[in-house]
Amino acid sequence: MSSHHIVKEKQEPALFILDFDGFDEEYFGQLLEWSPTLIVAESCYEEIASMAIKIDAVICENNDSIHFQESIRFIYKSNSQSFLEKGMAFLIKEGYPAVNVICKHFNAVNFTGYIDKINTVIFANHKKYYPIKSGFNKWSLKNCSIEVFNGEPFEYYGLQKGK
Repeated sequence: MSSHHIVKEKQEPALFILDFDGFDEEYFGQLLEWSPTLIVAESCYEEIASMAIKIDAVICENNDSIHFQESIRFIYKSNSQSFLEKGMAFLIKEGYPAVNVICKHFNAVNFTGYIDKINTVIFANHKKYYPIKSGFNKWSLKNCSIEVFNGEPFEYYGLQKGK
């Protein structure tokens, strides 16, 4: 007997790829497991498309230089916007409740304007980052290291049972 699951649109977090360089392909497969809406920055389009993965949208400055898959939505950014800014604005406007972002480097300042608008998990530097909102909790294995950024980064080792 097998179980079948129907995933509604926007039920799973969208996947937004700003930079794929060095990202673990096995973990990438796990992020794609439930067929999320996949949005990529123009600079990594060809690498992701070469994996025969359906891309839903591309954040781009122009679409003249790349041969795109059929039925891709083009989301044009202005010169004053970053790819991150345009992609996050698009996801929020379209009503996505959550997004997983793959990028090369994490800078907390770049994500502060989105914390209250969309649940975000950032994958960068071989780590997983969660912007924390009030009431945040996270299950973790015993003896895992958790880093918390509060202005200045600090680390807390060991976990205490919550109330």
